[in-house]
Amino acid sequence: MIDRTDSGLGEMPRKETQFTSEESPRHSTVQGVADRTLDVPHDIQAGLSPVATTSSCRQDHHEDDEDSSAVPTRLWVGIALKVCETQAVQVGLVWHDGTSSVDFAIHTVDFSHNEHEAAVRGLSIDGRTNALEEFLANTLETIARDNACKFVGAGIAPEVIRACCKLPSRLWNELDILPVALDRDSNSGDVDEIADLMARKCVLCFGPDLQPRLQIGPLGEVGVDLGGRSTFVLPEHHACTVSERTMRTANYYSQSLRRKHKKLAFFTSSSQGGVARMRYGLMRFLNCMEVDCSWFVPPPKPAVSRIHDHVRQLLCGEEDRDSPLTEAHMDTVDKWAHSIAASLRWTADGGPLAPRSRGGAAVIVIDDFTMPALVTISKRLDPLRRVIRVILRSHHVLRHDLITAQGTSAAQAWQWIWSHIKHADLFISEPLQMHVPRMIPSQKLALLPSSIDWLDGQNKRLSDEATAFYHRDFAYLCQRQGIPHLVYPRRDYIIQITDSDSETAMQDAIAAFALFRRQSRYCSGLSVQQTPQLLLCSYPSAHERSGGQSFKRLRISLTKDYPDLAKDIIISPLPPSDQTLNALLSRAHISLALSQTPSPNPLVAQSLHKGVPCIALHTPSNALQIQHSRSGFLVQVSGKSAEIGAVAEYMDALFGDDERYYDMGYCGRLGISDEISTVGKALCWMYLFDRMMGERKLRFEGRAVWDMAREGAGERRRRGDVEMSRSVAIV
Repeated sequence: MIDRTDSGLGEMPRKETQFTSEESPRHSTVQGVADRTLDVPHDIQAGLSPVATTSSCRQDHHEDDEDSSAVPTRLWVGIALKVCETQAVQVGLVWHDGTSSVDFAIHTVDFSHNEHEAAVRGLSIDGRTNALEEFLANTLETIARDNACKFVGAGIAPEVIRACCKLPSRLWNELDILPVALDRDSNSGDVDEIADLMARKCVLCFGPDLQPRLQIGPLGEVGVDLGGRSTFVLPEHHACTVSERTMRTANYYSQSLRRKHKKLAFFTSSSQGGVARMRYGLMRFLNCMEVDCSWFVPPPKPAVSRIHDHVRQLLCGEEDRDSPLTEAHMDTVDKWAHSIAASLRWTADGGPLAPRSRGGAAVIVIDDFTMPALVTISKRLDPLRRVIRVILRSHHVLRHDLITAQGTSAAQAWQWIWSHIKHADLFISEPLQMHVPRMIPSQKLALLPSSIDWLDGQNKRLSDEATAFYHRDFAYLCQRQGIPHLVYPRRDYIIQITDSDSETAMQDAIAAFALFRRQSRYCSGLSVQQTPQLLLCSYPSAHERSGGQSFKRLRISLTKDYPDLAKDIIISPLPPSDQTLNALLSRAHISLALSQTPSPNPLVAQSLHKGVPCIALHTPSNALQIQHSRSGFLVQVSGKSAEIGAVAEYMDALFGDDERYYDMGYCGRLGISDEISTVGKALCWMYLFDRMMGERKLRFEGRAVWDMAREGAGERRRRGDVEMSRSVAIV
């Protein structure tokens, strides 16, 4: 186990490796502020009983102890307050287990040492507001720790939001609690009744997998963050994720769009807005910047989804090129798009596809090829409207040799798609050659990479307590499957996260890990209990067909070919929680990206951002993200055995040389460009919206939108800027 407490690299962010039971410095500070500022707890009324838990939150880890995988009980909390006549505030807390309320507490917080009563009632003084926020955050943290429970969500009454406007963001960022601002029917009721109502309404905002429910409006509009009720990110948080110049450029274009008072619209065919993760971060930031932009999705239709999957596989070369795509299939998709546009009133007055003179959107973005007829519909209703067309989602590839080969099903599918989308004014592509059909004119082509939201559940900084919870939760998942689990922090581990159809990448990772464990210099002098483990995870693919069968084959192969390592290799799907992926990736020693697919893998950048060096195959997308021998290693050798051997050698180098490991982690964190952040992506879209509203015809010539946006705002390149490589030939 490497001691990461002192890397010798100055300000390199420390990567914690232990879960401690001590109070965090933040907790101690909050307690001190609350005790000095507030007379608390002035009056506490106990609830029915101590919080019922199924297990305790253990801090010790035993490799063979099944109880080590026990997890705290998940609860929801309702928060309410009332200002009393005696210059005090009553705070009501009720926690709910998803079935019924299990306990409550009422705290009377006395402000009598402060100024006049009117200010107390309005809670308009920043010092009092901050003190109350500290008290609430401290109280919830103490309840969770002392009762071995984990708060999933918090239903917050309107009075609390008005008094503590920053409390929701603090709950999310510091305590990993999703805040939900809720209304109530009347102003009557005691504080405990209001808190109980907030807890019950909060539970209804979560699905059976404890994830927030998708919110889809009557027009098919996606209600981001529970329809705006879960505002957990503030503009200043976004500003902390990028440079001052990037934020200044974003403000420049947002101000221009606000002055024009135009409506903007995105269309995707993702399942009810459920899998377009980056679109959520983008819309969240645009809402913060007060840009009038909406996101629309159609209701799911399984028959059409099957055709979409078939077309995708044809264009990517994943399916028999002679597999037919019939006229009936194409007609079904086109009729579906027309019926959706009519039934959801997208073309009616005020709808996003309506002419601009009748309240339609000024610029439309149609994401992916699954609804190509929307381009035709939009242009027919308003011929002069700008329609931006995104060719393919970032993780798909076009086989140009197939779509141009006469008589193939891929060519037939592409001709049908092209007949619709050729009317678009602009085509956006990943900055990779295999994503760009050559028949697209260069003047109508611009490049825009996938983005990552550094503030969402997958990427925000988790506390030690939250990380420990998600590790135990994952261990419990492994226990239920009857497979080994991680023994972190007693043992380090290597991680690879892929989609569930990347069986070959998992096999290669196992082979390289076996070579590393059996023959490396690092492992040669260690006992089995001191050597690293390997964690192979998968998240469900949007087009998954046989992920479960892949796991079974891998586990059988593992037992047969690597019996000595069977207990040290964990193969498991990921639960739906973003924070679980975050916790597992954050504490890994090394991440792997051994998939052969040339499409961008956002987990590479996520790993580097967390200071975890990455070993990846040398693909064009990985070469854009990893600086070889600086932030990770790119494997570029011929032959499978040589490839596996190189991966094992790189593992040995990263485990055996602490100074090099920390240098690479530090370089990885500093080498992430603002271009792939949520702010950077939004900046690019706002630039496109702003320019597309003009009358002058634009020529993009296959350039990066990021470069054009900064030039348009007067922000020139400077020496030392962190930028993505522009060396990949596109046109």
